[in-house]
Amino acid sequence: MDEKKAITHVFNLVSKLYDNPSLRFFPFCAEKMVAYAKIKPGQKVLDVATGTGMVAIAAAQAIGGEGRVQAIDLSENMINQAQENVNRVGITNVDFHVMDGEQPDFKNDVFDIITCSYGLFFMPDMSAALKSWLRVLKPGGKIIFSSFAASAFTPQSDIFMNNLAEYNIIPPTPRWLQLAEEALCKNILEENGFIDAQVTQAQLGYHLNETKDWWQAIQSAGYRGLYEQLPQEHRADFQIKHLSEIEKLKTDKGLWLDVQTLFSTALKPE
Repeated sequence: MDEKKAITHVFNLVSKLYDNPSLRFFPFCAEKMVAYAKIKPGQKVLDVATGTGMVAIAAAQAIGGEGRVQAIDLSENMINQAQENVNRVGITNVDFHVMDGEQPDFKNDVFDIITCSYGLFFMPDMSAALKSWLRVLKPGGKIIFSSFAASAFTPQSDIFMNNLAEYNIIPPTPRWLQLAEEALCKNILEENGFIDAQVTQAQLGYHLNETKDWWQAIQSAGYRGLYEQLPQEHRADFQIKHLSEIEKLKTDKGLWLDVQTLFSTALKPE
């Protein structure tokens, strides 16, 4: 299975679980992105890797009836879930498309704003994606993407990776480390034709009430792909061992989930 198919498979798998309280940093991120991008009424927005549509919904509310959001994702199941979410809140100015974020199928110079929440680092060719986004942006248009800092999900994620290694599953380097520092984000934007690159950081973390909430996070997001590599006969033992180690991290406030996030913005030259 090639890279894109493997990623799409995982997100098709978790689409019904994605909008759960253990992953509430997604709507937090959506609110921040709309604020940092200064999205205005009447604008045309492209939301890449829309997932279940959190940014698309926030952007649609900001632009109002005179504006429109085009939201794309490789995962058909995610798109279906996003459409359900939009229908539930009664928003009518969003169009969803199953589409490759590296090669958005739109005309040149169409969008005022391009958003991408925690999606760019999943793309095998991030430079190709950014060049495509530059093409479909209007001159003077703005891009904003979010990415995780290196501290995100630690130490839980380190324990998870170490536990997997005990079963001879050696996870690859997390994709988000490609964009986990301000300099990396600025460089990739400037190398692909954008100007005035700026990065703002924010902590979107929170306390999970129960250790089982961390397990829900594993089952509901990208970590699921690694968990699925475990043979079926080892999964119950793995869960017990892993959660017993995670339990030791709890305090009287609960289990802290670090979601340090970088918000990177830049402009297309006029």
